[in-house]
Amino acid sequence: MEIKNFAMIILSAVLLHGCSHGSMRGSVAMKTSPTEAHVCLGNKEAKVGDRVTAFNNFCTGKGSSRLDGGGESACEKRKLGEGTVTTLINEHYSVVKFDDGVKFDEGTFVEKL
Repeated sequence: MEIKNFAMIILSAVLLHGCSHGSMRGSVAMKTSPTEAHVCLGNKEAKVGDRVTAFNNFCTGKGSSRLDGGGESACEKRKLGEGTVTTLINEHYSVVKFDDGVKFDEGTFVEKL
């Protein structure tokens, strides 16, 4: 029983570390409205008024070799649109207001222009 508990603790720690802020840098963490989101760009990376670009990965093909054992696939980084940093929340997050018509979701990645 102790080994099972220890294994669960280790697994939990690995999963939490994999979801740490460093791995989320530049991504939409929470969509707060159709045009605004909390983005993982903190007060050391962004300032109010900075322009940003939103991107998604669009993948096509038979699948990745990691998942299906060898199919061909291709992923392309596609621009969705732009936005502006409106508020710095803290050292990890800022609020971005995206321009009209930009379709984004949680997980969309954002880069400063």
